[in-house]
Amino acid sequence: MESGEAIYDKRVMEIQRGIAEGKTRDQLAQEFGYKNYKTLDIYMRRKNFSWDRNKKTYIPTQSRLKSETYNWETNPSAKVLTIISLFNKKEENAKSIAKKLGFSDHRELANYMRLKGYQWSSEIENYQKVHGKIADTSDHAEVDVKMNDSSFHSDELTPTKKRREEVVALEPFIPLLEMLERNKEKLIDMFIPDGGSGKVPRYMVPGIFVTKSVHMANTLDQMVREYSKEKNISQRDIFTVALIDFFQRYGYESHVNSLLGKSRNLL
Repeated sequence: MESGEAIYDKRVMEIQRGIAEGKTRDQLAQEFGYKNYKTLDIYMRRKNFSWDRNKKTYIPTQSRLKSETYNWETNPSAKVLTIISLFNKKEENAKSIAKKLGFSDHRELANYMRLKGYQWSSEIENYQKVHGKIADTSDHAEVDVKMNDSSFHSDELTPTKKRREEVVALEPFIPLLEMLERNKEKLIDMFIPDGGSGKVPRYMVPGIFVTKSVHMANTLDQMVREYSKEKNISQRDIFTVALIDFFQRYGYESHVNSLLGKSRNLL
């Protein structure tokens, strides 16, 4: 039976947000009052989502079905790119990649890549396009397998040395990772919006009220009036939220934080 379109209701969005924040399915099941993660899976399946073990998240079922029924023979270059991409991730070895992509074993994968004009490179630990004649020895496939199998190492490193090299390799990215951590909530809001189902924040801004006249297009004025009436929120609150959001996004975040201080409340 063909699956329907994914339904992004409020709970689905909250579950996806929780996954993005690093929560487990069991934790989310407890938050939403389910017996365990299996019950959570049932709810997501009803909304046409399924759990992806590799991506560790829920994805639309239609996307998974399309991926599983993809005919590689109609687009062989895509299969080559997929193989290279999987090796780049450094998460799997040749045997598991071969199994995932439908090869009988890792030797068949190596032969396939050689026939497509690619040869294993120990320098980049991946396949690369080779121009000219490719060596064709009887044990070539076996050599490829050993070179790209993560269980094989010509010069085995100690765990301490591995960790040291990993830390050195990550050093240039530490400032970027720290910035991502500081802006974690903002990034989650950007990639997993609430779809308009969340509440409009209300702020208690210190100071006295003044009257300020502004000129705007009549179409925007009409939109403000309609939103105010439909959502039962005053125009003053609309402009307050809009201005605070603007200042936070475009260089005045520290000023906003200083202004609101402890008087900031979400009603």
